[in-house]
Amino acid sequence: MADITNAQAIKFANEQIRPAANDLAQLYYRAQRVVDQWHALGMSSLIPNSADDTVIDGAATDGRPIIAGADATNMITRLQEVVTDYEANSSAKLNTVLAVAPHPGNNTPE
Repeated sequence: MADITNAQAIKFANEQIRPAANDLAQLYYRAQRVVDQWHALGMSSLIPNSADDTVIDGAATDGRPIIAGADATNMITRLQEVVTDYEANSSAKLNTVLAVAPHPGNNTPE
């Protein structure tokens, strides 16, 4: 097997592939942390899965999207799907990403 020494290929690997792997690893770890906190703090009882109950956090005046309890619950579902997908088949997808990510960020404080 020949080593890859082409400058354009090396630049692409370092500037595109590795940062993308970091982003995916960080997404996984962030998703895992948020889902774990959601359950540990009992947030489903504080943020009901309702389209009528909105989070009053100043979004109405500062331009951020207003979110309802159902939006928060849907995000938790999406985040859990990321974790489940990455951990399927003995963490095959997660291992693929971590094999390339130089700074996966699994210890990033939130």
